[in-house]
Amino acid sequence: VGSGLIEAKIVIVAAGAMGTPVILQRSAPSLGGMPPAVGRYFSANGDRVTVAALDEDQVHDLLGLERAPGVAYDAFPIGKPISAMTFDYLDPSAPEFSRFGLQQIYFPPIVNLLPGVDDPPVWFGIDKRDLTSRWRSWLTVLAMTEDANEGVFGPPPPTGNFRRVGPAAVGQLQYDIAPETTHGFDLSDAASQSIMTLDGLATLHLVASTNKIQCAHPLASCRIGDDPETSALDDRHELRGHPGIFVTDASSVPTSLCVNPSLTIAALAERASSILLRRAAEYGVAVKHRGAIDAFS
Repeated sequence: VGSGLIEAKIVIVAAGAMGTPVILQRSAPSLGGMPPAVGRYFSANGDRVTVAALDEDQVHDLLGLERAPGVAYDAFPIGKPISAMTFDYLDPSAPEFSRFGLQQIYFPPIVNLLPGVDDPPVWFGIDKRDLTSRWRSWLTVLAMTEDANEGVFGPPPPTGNFRRVGPAAVGQLQYDIAPETTHGFDLSDAASQSIMTLDGLATLHLVASTNKIQCAHPLASCRIGDDPETSALDDRHELRGHPGIFVTDASSVPTSLCVNPSLTIAALAERASSILLRRAAEYGVAVKHRGAIDAFS
């Protein structure tokens, strides 16, 4: 579409946690600056992938499973993507950065390349070849942990959301994993290890993150909150310093959730819609509504 100018009494921005901060940053010259928290405190929902390579004989002997004659499991690509089972470590009394959820999940075959990026088996060699050849006996586990909201969006590129540098692309998001997030990863890895390797059922292979992440649930890049220094939006989803601009997508979620965030995003958007109707009337917009609009404060 290129660029343009929108004038309205009410503007709702909902481009997602990766798109909303870029739009707002690019709009700063016209709007007169942005709150300091726009594009900061990004959360990857603590996403962390591990891969279990199941021993087919153990699956048969220990669990008594036989999907077909002579086949115990051999079923990584079969079934629905999300989710066959979960293990939740979500004790509210537990210390921060120690809570997480584990979810069995199917990822596309590209994930076959990931295990052993930094740990044995490494990228190349006989061990890696053997592990990859057994991909139908894999079971991928997604941990969703508490993270430290350490992601930061730099200045947006002239167009798009990355700069082309020869054959590579450089994005504007910097995510240097904090010690608190690493602690959560370590705990979730240990839990996955204890579950999947019990009685020799499988071997577990980590996807070492270094200073990178594998994220399916980006959040919090323009989040709601009470503190203007750490939250771009007030508790009504309204952009600080810019009356009439509301953000209602995943970027408004304050922090990682340790579970799939889709229902929370929907709940916050529903809450925001009620508030937004009331605010729109205050700004002189003719509002027609069905039912009560004061359900949320």
